[in-house]
Amino acid sequence: MKKIIFVVVTTVFLNGCIQVVAMLGPAMTGISTGNVAHSALSYGFSYSVQKATGKTPIENVLSFTREKQKKKAKNDDLLKKLLSKDYITTTFGS
Repeated sequence: MKKIIFVVVTTVFLNGCIQVVAMLGPAMTGISTGNVAHSALSYGFSYSVQKATGKTPIENVLSFTREKQKKKAKNDDLLKKLLSKDYITTTFGS
């Protein structure tokens, strides 16, 4: 019973800490490697990209990749159409 009460109380108090936990990644990197400047720049870069674009750097990479895949699929469809026998015979004759 005490464990359940402890978990509930802890959850209530730590509910707003999720944004603070997001900063723990760069902080732990800085502590473990000793390169505080690198982790500060990494966090600053991520924060500025998110403020400028509204997306995290990973979301930006994923959206860029999706756009590139859609463009490639569109180009592949066009190439298939151009190389099809029907298109060649109707355009250039037999």
